[in-house]
This record gives sequence, structure tokens and C-alpha cells, in this order.
Amino acid sequence: MAAPQARLRTRVILLAAAIGAGLGAAIAFMLHAVVTHTPVEVSPRTYVIFFVIFTAFGAVAGLALETVRQLQAGNPDPAYHRYPRTFPRSSPRPSPRHNPEGPRDPGQSSDLG
Repeated sequence: MAAPQARLRTRVILLAAAIGAGLGAAIAFMLHAVVTHTPVEVSPRTYVIFFVIFTAFGAVAGLALETVRQLQAGNPDPAYHRYPRTFPRSSPRPSPRHNPEGPRDPGQSSDLG
């Protein structure tokens, strides 16, 4: 029998979308301030379009991130619940210049020809 799936917390998802929309709006206002202080003339309609696009993108990004996070947390598969590796690794990798055969003889010719 399959384990019961955890329900998505809709309010948290909508809150993440609202936070993302706020960040998108802040970026749109920042770009508006940057463009206003340049010699380029931009119509007010373009500013509105930028505002709508950045706000919508931020909302969708926040919504997607929180939804995926909740789906991952509710998945019974243990592969989703492994802890990420932290540095330093338990088995150190050899450096790219490491030669396992030991130091080269200076008189030895290279393999490149």
C-alpha cells in the first residue's frame, strides 16, 4: 500500500509567490531608476510592461520554488532526503598535476611526440 501523500500548503506557496512578486517589482523599480538617469528616452508604456513582466516572473519563480520544495519534502523516496555533501570531502581527490607514477625523469621524452 502506498504511503499517503502530504498535502501542499497553499498559503505558504502563495506567500512565496507574493514575496517573489515583491522582489520582481523591486528589480523593475531599480531598472526604472537606472534607465531614467540615462539619456535614452523610454515611453511610460514600456515601464509598465517591464513592471508587469518582472513582477510576474518573480511570482512564478517563488511559486515554483516553494511548490518543488514541498513536493520534495513530502516524497517518500529516500533519495530526496539525502543530506548534501559538505566540504571537505572524506576522500580527497588528487590534484590535476599529481602523477601517480612518481616524479618524471627530466631526460625522459614526452608522449606528445
